[in-house]
Amino acid sequence: MLQRFLLVVGLLGSSTGVFSQTLVLTNEGRVPVKNHLHYWRDQTQTLTLANVQALRMLPVPGTESPNFGFDRAAYWFRMDVENESSEESWLLEIDYSPLDQVDFFAQDDSTGVWTQETAGDQFPITFHRHPVFAINIPQQHKRTFYLRVETTSSVQLPAMLWQQEAFTEASSTIQLVNGLFYGAMFIMTLYQLFLFFSIRDRVTLYYILTLVAMTNVVAFFQGYNFLYLHPNRPVFNDYFAIITGPLFIVLSTLLTRAFLKLRNFNRWLDNIMVVNATLDVLVGLCMIIFFRQISYKFHHYFILLHCLLALSSAGYCFSKGYRPARYYLLAWMSPLLAAAFFTMSNLGYVPGYLSTNYGGLMLGCVLQTLFIAYALGDRWTTLEKQNHEAKEQELKREQEEKERLEHEVRLRTDEIHQQNLQLEEVNNVKDKLFSVVSHDIRGPLNSLHLALTLAKSGVLNSEEFQKISAGLEVRLVQTTEFIDNLLQWAKLQMKGETFEPDKQNLSDIAKETVRLLEAECRDKKITLNNNVQGELNAFADLNMIRSVFRNLLTNAIKFTRADGSVTLSAYRVDTKIILSVADTGVGIPAQNRDRLFTIGSITTQGTRQEKGTGLGLLLCKEFVEKHGGRIWFESEDGKGTTFYFSLPQYVENFEVAKANP
Repeated sequence: MLQRFLLVVGLLGSSTGVFSQTLVLTNEGRVPVKNHLHYWRDQTQTLTLANVQALRMLPVPGTESPNFGFDRAAYWFRMDVENESSEESWLLEIDYSPLDQVDFFAQDDSTGVWTQETAGDQFPITFHRHPVFAINIPQQHKRTFYLRVETTSSVQLPAMLWQQEAFTEASSTIQLVNGLFYGAMFIMTLYQLFLFFSIRDRVTLYYILTLVAMTNVVAFFQGYNFLYLHPNRPVFNDYFAIITGPLFIVLSTLLTRAFLKLRNFNRWLDNIMVVNATLDVLVGLCMIIFFRQISYKFHHYFILLHCLLALSSAGYCFSKGYRPARYYLLAWMSPLLAAAFFTMSNLGYVPGYLSTNYGGLMLGCVLQTLFIAYALGDRWTTLEKQNHEAKEQELKREQEEKERLEHEVRLRTDEIHQQNLQLEEVNNVKDKLFSVVSHDIRGPLNSLHLALTLAKSGVLNSEEFQKISAGLEVRLVQTTEFIDNLLQWAKLQMKGETFEPDKQNLSDIAKETVRLLEAECRDKKITLNNNVQGELNAFADLNMIRSVFRNLLTNAIKFTRADGSVTLSAYRVDTKIILSVADTGVGIPAQNRDRLFTIGSITTQGTRQEKGTGLGLLLCKEFVEKHGGRIWFESEDGKGTTFYFSLPQYVENFEVAKANP
């Protein structure tokens, strides 16, 4: 649309005589051609000079040099030149190196035959890095010249007519300026390279590579790559054109991401930069495969987007308090503006003279180099400060670690002391346990041996034997209960007791235990009340909970007088189930309560002088705590005792239940 608008403006200007299409040569030494041209767009690329001479060509729109953006059509230009200077020999320079082929047509004075010269980056360099053609115009004469441009790059014709001496002088000046630029870039690259070998910093390496790639972009558009690297192999120009843009984007993407630590600040910006670089590389690969069938304009879009992303990333990181980003932000402002104008010029959106004004692009590169150098220096200052702080933190950590180790040694010493005390206690427990075992097992066995001896000798009659047998049966039941508890306790101490918690209905376990002890309750005339009813699920080991129920109920029956009662109850509290065994028995003497759940309370007798060891309560405590619960009691002398213990309700994960006992 913009090109059509400019075309209409140009046609209107030419029709009203506002713009003169004849170029007048003066003694100033250089004459810009700009819009002093007529053109024709050859879509078929088949028109000859004779065909074009017969056409009514259009004036170039605008007031600047022709710029039609990326277009694969051939463009013909007619230049009418009138010489009012004192020089007859002139040079026509096309100040845009990436043009593939430029054909120059001039008519011989003597024969009237049209001659053709060809230049461009698809042909070996014979004279200059730009297409340059010699023309001859007698004084006060007017001549017509034709140019034909066909290229895969942007179609631009920034032409300039020079006198020989002025061209040589200007070329020397330009070479000097460009030499200063490339020399500065080389010195900076060399300095950073030495710095990299000293510090081995990854960011510095990315910066070096980005400097080289950025310099290569400028050198490519100025034609220096072609002039100095491969003047006789123009085929390499296509490869340079394909890889120059993606190489710069990839390397500066690595630099930006690493320098700004972008992924730590914003993953979206980081990902977009990576995607942009990847897509440009893919476009470059496609251009190599489908040679000259994909337009170079895609590279320009990717470069413009990359500069915007780099600037946005630096601004974002700086807004988040990342101090080194401020110089990096300034570094990308100048090349962004230069790249924006340069890219829009190549795309045909702004006048073509900007594309030949490499001073802006070179200045942008120099400013970026300086600011990034400052940014790297500032980054090193920050890193050095962080390193100093890290060393201080390390010294502080070492001191804290030393103090921690000393504290740990003290704790370990105390722990060893406690373990020694515990070992002494264990030895005492072992001695006492052996004493109990020998007494409580040997007693019933001696009684049994005596009864058998008397029965064998015939001294006892039937009635006396029955009486002795009843007493022996009670003693053997008590001994069996003691041995069972002893074996379970021993297995638990040796970590041999299997712990397999699962969903258990406590009502069923309570009913089962009550049935086992009903006969004993009837014998002592004790009422046994079971209030544990309904669905009451806990996450527990069946054998362990059976043992807890049996021991607590057995103890309650043992210490309850005739006509007393024992009540088994349960209720829920949050994620716990609380069970209680209450009796109306004799209660627990105050002097025995502190030792109740230890092996120290092992000699107590029931209301009928039933023997007990206290080992059952110790077993109950360890089994309940194995489930993450706890056991406690309330007792009053002569009125009874109530034992409580908690279990976790059934959930999918026992660790969750255990964490909320």
